[in-house]
Amino acid sequence: MHKDHVILDDGMFFVELNGNYAANDAPGFLNRRCSYGPTTPGGYECVGGFDKALDGTWRADVNAPYDPETDGDCRRVIAGVSRMNAIAALWRERHNAYPYHRV
Repeated sequence: MHKDHVILDDGMFFVELNGNYAANDAPGFLNRRCSYGPTTPGGYECVGGFDKALDGTWRADVNAPYDPETDGDCRRVIAGVSRMNAIAALWRERHNAYPYHRV
């Protein structure tokens, strides 16, 4: 985690921009703090994110329990919106993201 890339933080969840992009156009990750371990060496896990769709609009997803019918483990929060709206929707849904690790 790069503190310069964190744009929202409530002490449990934080949104971090992807450092491989310019900050004003970067996709990002919704992370949840948890215990340190082999799969969470930084003490956090990714539980969602936002990115740009092929049509230039933005979307956001959060982790969900695995669904064998759809063979998926994420839930679309919002799509076809501006980057700021995608970030806001992702942040509103942070407590509904499915965590895989204990706090």
